Amino acid sequence: MNRAKKSLRISSFIVAICVWLPLSACAVGLSGIKVLSALGQPLSAEVEVTAMQAEEFARILARIASPEDYQAARLVYLPLLRQVRVTGERRADGRLFLNMTTVSPINEPTLDLLVDFNWRGGRLLQKYSVLLDPPK
Repeated sequence: MNRAKKSLRISSFIVAICVWLPLSACAVGLSGIKVLSALGQPLSAEVEVTAMQAEEFARILARIASPEDYQAARLVYLPLLRQVRVTGERRADGRLFLNMTTVSPINEPTLDLLVDFNWRGGRLLQKYSVLLDPPK
């Protein structure tokens, strides 16, 4: 009888861990990308982070994915992607954003940005398709 209780406790623990792990791995929520720049201008775009604690956000590492990640995702890695910088920002109202910027103008009308997010709870590769309209 004691052995059965111990087995039940271990099984319950394993089930609890299996339920908890997927939840902890999905500790980030991201909105769509908002492009603030036009074709021929330096890139300026932002993504709102919707489901992450501010303390964890401070430790997030976000960057454009490696050429190998692009290849694995069957996307074209353009050399200009090396200049895209991803930085985090916490606005006065408490909302969290990731900003994607370049110093040099972007002359490609479309870009696939594959962003590599790493944080204590996991890793996420997120693809954003960017369409740069001509300036008005």
